[in-house]
Amino acid sequence: MEITARVHHHQSLHWFIIGLILPVSSLFMLEKGLNLQEIGLVFAVSSGAVLLLELPTGGLSDVLGRKRVYQLSLLFLLGAVVLVMLSWNLISLLLGYVLFGAARALSSGSIDAWFVDEFNRLEPGGDLNSKLAKANIYIPLAMGISALAGGVLPDWLGSYTTHFGAGIYSINFIAMALMIMLQYVLTARLVVEKVHTSRSARMTDGFRQLPQLVSDSVRYGIKQTAVFMLLLATFAWGFAFSGLETYWQPQVKGILGAGSATWQFGLLTAGYFISASIGGLSTSPVARWLNVPFRTLLLIARVLLGILFLVLAAQSGALGFTVFYFVLFMTNGMVSAPDATLFNEQLDESNRSTMQSMSSLFLQLGGLIGSVVHGYIAQNASISITWYIAGGVLIASGFLYMNVRPSDVKKSASVLDA
Repeated sequence: MEITARVHHHQSLHWFIIGLILPVSSLFMLEKGLNLQEIGLVFAVSSGAVLLLELPTGGLSDVLGRKRVYQLSLLFLLGAVVLVMLSWNLISLLLGYVLFGAARALSSGSIDAWFVDEFNRLEPGGDLNSKLAKANIYIPLAMGISALAGGVLPDWLGSYTTHFGAGIYSINFIAMALMIMLQYVLTARLVVEKVHTSRSARMTDGFRQLPQLVSDSVRYGIKQTAVFMLLLATFAWGFAFSGLETYWQPQVKGILGAGSATWQFGLLTAGYFISASIGGLSTSPVARWLNVPFRTLLLIARVLLGILFLVLAAQSGALGFTVFYFVLFMTNGMVSAPDATLFNEQLDESNRSTMQSMSSLFLQLGGLIGSVVHGYIAQNASISITWYIAGGVLIASGFLYMNVRPSDVKKSASVLDA
């Protein structure tokens, strides 16, 4: 199986697993008795765990190997699922989401970096952007299918978990645990990594190399203007979307009423992933039509995303909310590949995992601050107000792309060819 197909299958399964709980994560916490501010706190703690661990775990991936670190992330993810499912109070739920954050940190810079390294080794000078664009089609489709499954599981099988004193949404976590074990076995058998000569095969040597690698990467990320601007744009995205991803379920529940069925949330979740996939398919024709530099394309899209946040916040009916929700995620999916390509063009193999982890760190820092801010506003004002603020942040952040010099990146988006 060619490297591209192999990684698409692997990543699709990974995100299929994550998608199983996305339609019900906030509903699960509401069922546990948490209020809106406590839900924001849980997601903030998870983001905090990622924030603390991103660079060290990315460095481990650079010095120990991508495959080893990814397998470790699956073990943490399994532990998180079990603890969250069995949680009996806010503290135990927070601990479970700390493990979720650790698993996210371990996985964020591992398999993605493995794919880029293997692609560059097998196809030097190849069109990396088109491969990343295809991943941004397959992965949302996998998550869309998973979200549909996650939406119907509580309605179909949730009654069985109630016999054991658990809520109906626990069935999603049981399914997730089974899929994690399958992914671990498949990774062990199918992922073959050619370890770079700069990495040590011994764990102790890897930890000794870690502080210097992290220090060098931090300096690189701050001193390189193009990298730093892209990191700040990622921070703004994390801040804004944390408010949307955390509170769309309570918002929709308020629009639909108390009698809404879980499958409706699954359908909405699946719809936004499918919309993101359609956005990925639209990347090439839109880029050719506009014929503008990457930074201009990303500026336009980021401002449009902010405007869509403002429009979504004003919706009071299910139809209007659904339409603009899907358009928002289609727009977001359209620019994922150009943004990822710009960032990877600034990196090399020796620091790719660490720098991707730094990008994830900025994302999680934005998400952490966003979770706290959005949680307070949602609890004391309204969810709509916090989305208005998020939209303003996105619009302002679009202008960060204009500080990425044309000489730093590919000058024309016309090379996009998914």
